[in-house]
Amino acid sequence: MLGHPLHPAVVHFPIALLLSAAAADLAWVAGLTNDAHLAAILLAGGLSMGLVAMGAGLLDFSRVEEAVVPHVLQHMAAVGTAWLGYAAALYLRRDVLTGSAVASNVSIGLSVVSALVLALGGWLGGRLVYTFGAGVSATRSAGSRSPE
Repeated sequence: MLGHPLHPAVVHFPIALLLSAAAADLAWVAGLTNDAHLAAILLAGGLSMGLVAMGAGLLDFSRVEEAVVPHVLQHMAAVGTAWLGYAAALYLRRDVLTGSAVASNVSIGLSVVSALVLALGGWLGGRLVYTFGAGVSATRSAGSRSPE
């Protein structure tokens, strides 16, 4: 978007929502809340925003240098696996949204494991930028001038 990668601008939303869903699950298991619906709502929002982030990532992927591609694929595998785990967790608790059930241990386990995998994927994404410079322009910013 306007010469800047779009993916880094939108990943914060699904990461925050999905990690918050896992935290809400842990709070429910620990008895800190009686609201079993919160995690399901956060999962639905995070999965939806995750699709937006993945689409933006695919657009940005077309502009990465070939040497970085294996690292991008590792990042994509981790976050894709986490997204699928969260999707399965939401599917298993589809009745929670109607109020007719509570989240199962399997669903909560998937949520927590997916949070760990998502954290790994986020770390790999940060490594793409900070170690390999993916999406970072090699040119000077428009506001800086070279000495004359």
